[in-house]
Amino acid sequence: MEDRIMAKFLNKHSFLVILLLMTSFVSYGFWGCGGGGGGGGGKQTRINGTVLQVIDGPVSDIRVSIFENNRRKKSTRTNQFGEFNLKFKSDFNTVRIEFEGPNYTLSRIISVTRDSDVEFDVILQTSPGAIIVENWVVFQNRIRASSFDEIIFDSLEADFNIDGNGNNCINVKGDARVEIAARNITLIDCKEGIHAENFGLVLLEADEDISVSANRDGIRTNNNTFVRLARTVTPVDNNIFIASLRENGIRTAGSSAVEIDPQNQCTISGGNGKSAVVQSGTSSVNPSTCTLIDG
Repeated sequence: MEDRIMAKFLNKHSFLVILLLMTSFVSYGFWGCGGGGGGGGGKQTRINGTVLQVIDGPVSDIRVSIFENNRRKKSTRTNQFGEFNLKFKSDFNTVRIEFEGPNYTLSRIISVTRDSDVEFDVILQTSPGAIIVENWVVFQNRIRASSFDEIIFDSLEADFNIDGNGNNCINVKGDARVEIAARNITLIDCKEGIHAENFGLVLLEADEDISVSANRDGIRTNNNTFVRLARTVTPVDNNIFIASLRENGIRTAGSSAVEIDPQNQCTISGGNGKSAVVQSGTSSVNPSTCTLIDG
């Protein structure tokens, strides 16, 4: 996802080039893996899944395991209804989930984030071997990232929901980055939907809808930050909605930049008499074809 962004914006904002290069170095060079920070809750991933069907086999007593670097991190077995629960703390943005039955072993890589509850319901096909995902929903607690943290989720099979519980849904600063690519992305009960400052980077891409609902600013940026909400390369039916109840839809300051790039419908709305978009300093906002609605 990052490569697509870099190609498009290379000549627009020099600070964005520096920011993307720095975060690339952190992600793939110096750190080697992506831990990132979440908000409270022990920073564990909790998967509550169901094997809905095994073609030519029972759904009970299947060993379900999580592997990290080819090391079994956690395992359990399905009950008579095919249900299983796994709780683990990952040091990476991806893990391998494995289903082992009496005469088959099936596995695949999945994206994970800390401090999240995940619904993961599948059908297992034993011959030829396949894991068919029927339902994948991530319920993410608020995200806080700083000091070179990175939080990356990349799966267009999943719906990704962030509940701010009255706090900022995504809060990024200090050369940290958050990248989420999913089927749908929803930010609810946010103080501010996205708050980015001091070289923070936030990239959200969805095949279908991106929705941000905030009590204060929907998106607020300052000091050399970049936020982009956009369709994927091959969107299905992408729409973007950014709404504030009491403040601005988007507020930018310093030399920060915000870009919104929908496929279809897009609205940015302020609330309580405030503007949809407010800019100060040398900041920029590119709302594309979005309808701007002042409160």
